[in-house]
Parts: sequence; C-alpha cells; structure tokens
Amino acid sequence: MRGQMRIFGTTVACVALSAFAFAQSLFDGFEAYNPNSPINGQGAWYNPGGSLDWFVYGYGSNPLGIGPNPNGQNQMIAARKEGTLFPRTQRNFNWGARETWLISYDVYVGFDPTVGDGYNYDNIGSFSLQPSGSAQYFIDLFQWVTPTTEVQLGNPNNGWRATWVVGRLDDPDASPLSRGWVVFYQPGTPFHGLQINKWYRRFVAFTFNGTDFRGQPASFLVKVGIRDLDTGQTNVAIVQPTQDFQLWYLIRPGGSSALPTALRYFVGGGTGANNGNILAVDNLQITGFSYGDVNMDGCVDDADLLAVLFAFGNTGSFLAEDTNGDGTVDDADLLTVLFAFGEGC
Repeated sequence: MRGQMRIFGTTVACVALSAFAFAQSLFDGFEAYNPNSPINGQGAWYNPGGSLDWFVYGYGSNPLGIGPNPNGQNQMIAARKEGTLFPRTQRNFNWGARETWLISYDVYVGFDPTVGDGYNYDNIGSFSLQPSGSAQYFIDLFQWVTPTTEVQLGNPNNGWRATWVVGRLDDPDASPLSRGWVVFYQPGTPFHGLQINKWYRRFVAFTFNGTDFRGQPASFLVKVGIRDLDTGQTNVAIVQPTQDFQLWYLIRPGGSSALPTALRYFVGGGTGANNGNILAVDNLQITGFSYGDVNMDGCVDDADLLAVLFAFGNTGSFLAEDTNGDGTVDDADLLTVLFAFGEGC
C-alpha cells in the first residue's frame, strides 16, 4: 500500500446519517477461550493464510509480559512479530446489517528487543475491515512516534500514535478512493505520544451511507477517539471529508462499492526479520453509532446525559461531551443526547 502522512488539527463537522438501527452487534472479551493457545478456531476467529497465530493469554501469566487491563477480566489476545511472517487473526462479520457502526476495543502496545535487532519498526499493528483487496475498508493503525520516516528506527519509550488509513478523493496519482493515505494528529494532541506497556481504549465510527461535502452519498469515518484506561480520560474528534481536507473516505479498491465481510487484527514491523512489535487486544465491541453516545458504549442513556451536564460550559478540543465538535459543551450537545436517548439500549 502506498501512502502519505498528513498532519491536521481538529475537524468540526456535521454529517447526515441514517437512523440508528437495532441490528447485529458483537462483543468479545475472550474469556470463554482456551488460555495459552492460538485463537485460531476459537469463537469464529481464524488465521488468514500465510500468517502467524494470535494467542489467548491470561493477565500476569503470559510470555509477552503484558500487564493487567484496568478494564479487563482474566484473558485477552496478543501477538508478537517474529520471523518472516506477520501475526493476523480474522473473523467474519455482517457489515451489511446496518449503515453506521461504532467499533471499540482495549489495546496495549509493547516492544520486545530480544527477538529482533533492538529497533522498533513501523507499523506496530492494526484493526481493519476485510477483504481489503475487493471491498470498502479502512485501517485503524498504530505507529511509532519517532522518527517519522517510512521505516522508523527509534526508541519505543518515545511512544506511539493513533493513525488511520483512509481514502482520498482528490488523489492525483490514482483513481478516486482507490488507495490508502495515512492521516494523523500532530504532537501535543491526545492521539500522539501514547505510552507503551499501558492499556487504552480506542474508538472509531464510520458510515456506509453518509453525505459528503459535495452532497454526494459516500462511505467515510465520522468519529475517532481514545480513552486512557488508568485515568478514564476520553478524547474524541468529529471527522469527515471536507473541501479543504478530502480524506476520511473508506478506501474502495478499483472503485468497488462492495461491503466488507470480515474484520482483522494484524501485528507489523517492517519486512523480513524486523521483529519485536507487540499488540494485545481485549473487549472488542461493535455496535451502532449515535452522536448522543458520549461514552461510546453503544447505548444512549443516563450516563451520557450526566456526562454532558457535568461538562456543561467546558470549552476546548477533543472533548468527549462535545457531540458536534464545535469546541463548546452547550445546549446543542444536551439536545443531541436527549433526542437520541434510548438508542442502542
């Protein structure tokens, strides 16, 4: 995949989405699986051909040294890049069951210098819609912070950043939306400089049936977020394509409008024997999306209403309670929650 890194600030956007639908959802906390064994063949997860396995591990009793998750129970899934293959695990899912989706999961990034040459290589890992070769998709991507070169060699203690591989409408080198571009927020924002050996919760919402800045139907991301699971601090950004920033679209290989049929977790690390990157995942949840779902748990309820009331009057960027992304928690945000109350519950 060819790509371009792009730095940007807060995007304020409103997008017309279809009504919240009661349809398929998924939660997987990996508690029912056999510990210390591959997840392949358990709970509908399978290993795409030519991949290393992800494993089910217990907290505090795993060979990767992954510590307890403040949001976890007893088990998670994890993998380390070692050798010439990449760890992948995949699961089929009916993405056609609704038009708008919210995906969230707990994630832990680590690095093991004993299995490689002591350097960290991009990319760390990812969540993606599949099959990326023939259907619409995006990639929820993890990258090392420094240095920001195509193949990063640096100190994992400098941390990582949340990025997204999405489509670009005005790509001058290819057909519209046919290849991926990496977008990320600049240093000093909540999506940059995240710590290794620490658990976060990551959020991304998207639509298969939005209306973009041209007034045209399109598929694109609408919200991204991250939560520090030690402190509970949650930061979000409302996103969508704009005239000045024509990205955030789902990628459509060859112009395909086919819906994806699966989801995948991946651990990367350069090519060949560039090893050592570690990714762990827990509490995967996939449900419908509503702008009124402040805490992004799939249900607009009292918790969301109280969150807006307690934050009322706050100003700034990346506020979870700022449901329309205009920089202020006010009556508009309260009305968003009230009008959506009960959705997904």
